[in-house]
Amino acid sequence: MINYDLKKISEIVNGKLIGDPNARIKGVHFDSRMAKQGMLFAPIIGEKVDGHSFVADLLRNGIAASFWQKDDPLEIPEGNIIVVDDVQTALQKLAAHYRRTLKCHFIGITGSSGKTSTKDIVSSVVSQKYRTCKTFGNQNNDLGVPLTVMNVDDDAEYVVAEMGINDIGVMDRLVTMVQPEITVISSIGPAHIAQLGSMDGIVEQKCLINRDLGDGQCFYNQSSYGLKDHLASMGLRHPAIGYGFEKDCDIIAEDYRLNDEGTSFTCRGRQYSLPILGRHQVLNALAAIGIGERLGIEYELIRKGLAEVKLTPHRLQLRKIRDAVIIDDTYNCNPSSLVASLQMVLQYNNSYRKAVVIGDMLELGETSAKLHSGVADEIDFSRFDDVVLIGSEVQALAERLGEQNIKCQLFADNTSAGQYLRKYLEKGNVLFFKASNGMHFASLIDSLEE
Repeated sequence: MINYDLKKISEIVNGKLIGDPNARIKGVHFDSRMAKQGMLFAPIIGEKVDGHSFVADLLRNGIAASFWQKDDPLEIPEGNIIVVDDVQTALQKLAAHYRRTLKCHFIGITGSSGKTSTKDIVSSVVSQKYRTCKTFGNQNNDLGVPLTVMNVDDDAEYVVAEMGINDIGVMDRLVTMVQPEITVISSIGPAHIAQLGSMDGIVEQKCLINRDLGDGQCFYNQSSYGLKDHLASMGLRHPAIGYGFEKDCDIIAEDYRLNDEGTSFTCRGRQYSLPILGRHQVLNALAAIGIGERLGIEYELIRKGLAEVKLTPHRLQLRKIRDAVIIDDTYNCNPSSLVASLQMVLQYNNSYRKAVVIGDMLELGETSAKLHSGVADEIDFSRFDDVVLIGSEVQALAERLGEQNIKCQLFADNTSAGQYLRKYLEKGNVLFFKASNGMHFASLIDSLEE
């Protein structure tokens, strides 16, 4: 964990120090609720809250120091303050500097979907042999990544860093901070296509994770759009390793099976099992197998790491409410991840009645209607016992289902849908939930439990 005096920090970020230059900080956070004694606080100006409004109280309660953005209109409080042009930029500069001092190795993971699950699976495998840290929760953007870097445990040998992007230029900043020596690209889909411009633009930006790879190794989902050709054109020192179900992949999964306990498959003639659901989770596991083999981790330890994996909540998490099985995949959603999860539900135990609850996929720009309706062309919704749609963007999906003579229930909000869904809370039913995070589906499930 970062442990610098304020004089050094102010020099790194080119800031103006007000206070004790010899005072030391240990750890950094931008969330006032997580900033503890001795930490450096990074106040971010958000849409609704200005983090600078918390600085005075945090200093009184024992944080060591705080950044302060020079154009913030609030009065600078008493205490150790480093005034900077931009807090977020200062945070990233400090993280990039600290990363260069670390001796541990970084594994960077990106993709349009599957990043967090892949991070959890890879970390579970690597930790069987090495002291391993990973991105906490889903702190994978240009605010969260600096925290991952600067709060690495002092004895860590490997760090598994999730690296998410939502615009052009973000990956460059993340790579500067993380400098990954092993990379994974889990998928390519139309997430943030409004900002990234096109599917080819998404491929280009995701592949920038390999910008400074050098002697490192990239693993990628070979079935994903555009990756194979683009990676081949990058001139990587070592050819990228493709994984998947196809026979021409470098790492191949076979005999994929889904059961009530999770998922099983074979790779290189060896048996593996996951306590989680989904064909796409097998793909994520293949990346972990490849990395484990590269790091010299024995088969039995790789197998154990996969069998014991625990995902970050709301990623195909199995729950029970009354006697119904709930599949909580509510953290986020884009067309490719939705299709993958719906395919998994179709393969789930057919002795259950299956109701799927789908909400709006956000940030799809002008292509939103086309992408929502297109899901109906990739999934046979007639195989579900009920289809429940919530929001305004899913209207396009409802219309396409109507054209296919498939009945669905369309609700404007979670409250009205929740009343309808209560009838499924009994034995023999499976309810699957997925939508963009802004639809608050996790709260919808909690309301059913209450």
